[in-house]
Amino acid sequence: MVDGSDERGSRAAGPADGDGSDPDSEDAEADPATALHDRLVATETLPVEREAGWYLGEAQALAADLAADDLEESVAGERAAEIRELLAEIDGTGDGEADDHVAAARELAARIAERSGSDTDHVSGVGG
Repeated sequence: MVDGSDERGSRAAGPADGDGSDPDSEDAEADPATALHDRLVATETLPVEREAGWYLGEAQALAADLAADDLEESVAGERAAEIRELLAEIDGTGDGEADDHVAAARELAARIAERSGSDTDHVSGVGG
């Protein structure tokens, strides 16, 4: 489309849209929050197991906040730690491509949480 959105009226094409972009490229280094969000968005159309899908959806919502880039560093670190905890609850998605995105998202969430000095070892009660 002319305005840069895709056929669904969503954001411009990115790694999740199969445009050939590499989420592990320099862009991921420059903005790990956007790369994290892109990795989670990339799992939306993949055939993941129901429970994994729930955790991915929750993590994606938090990652959208991070990618907006209007959070204080400490809050961003807390969000990243929460995402890391959510993703830790996923043993597997039932889809190899989704598993790869989850693994990359875990690394990105850890990097963001550690960058802000957030305590990533706390337990929030995620998963019961």
